[in-house]
Amino acid sequence: MDNRDRPHTPNFIRSIQSPWLPEAGAPADGLRSLQAHWAEAAIPADFMQLLRWSNGGRCLFPHVYVDLWSIASIIELNDSYQVRRYLGDSLMGIGTDGGSALIALDLSPSNRGQIISFDLGNLDISQGKFIARSIAELFRMFDSGLLTSNSLYP
Repeated sequence: MDNRDRPHTPNFIRSIQSPWLPEAGAPADGLRSLQAHWAEAAIPADFMQLLRWSNGGRCLFPHVYVDLWSIASIIELNDSYQVRRYLGDSLMGIGTDGGSALIALDLSPSNRGQIISFDLGNLDISQGKFIARSIAELFRMFDSGLLTSNSLYP
């Protein structure tokens, strides 16, 4: 069975052609732990749906490699990279391009769900680059080839 046909697969995953390499879906207590870690913000439903289906995973899209972190890695690596210290409480690092481009999810009320990229070697809030309006749009842009490694990098 194609991994896009697994139970609870988000529609935006079903629509991509690139082979997403999923992990086992996150259990409910893992999702609660992530939300508790960012208690001051609501995590977008489409991202929670993705984690419920695949707790992390990776894909070589036409022009970019993407590694989305598991819940445990999101919590650990945001702390290790001091994402909140440099970018504030409303941005959550969720993965990389396999290199130094951090893929971050905006949790602020006015921009909730938007995807912003940052250079992991220079986490400067003023250097963020808007990438997509949602995780679903991000996947569609990766899959269509509209986003490349170069355009993802801030």
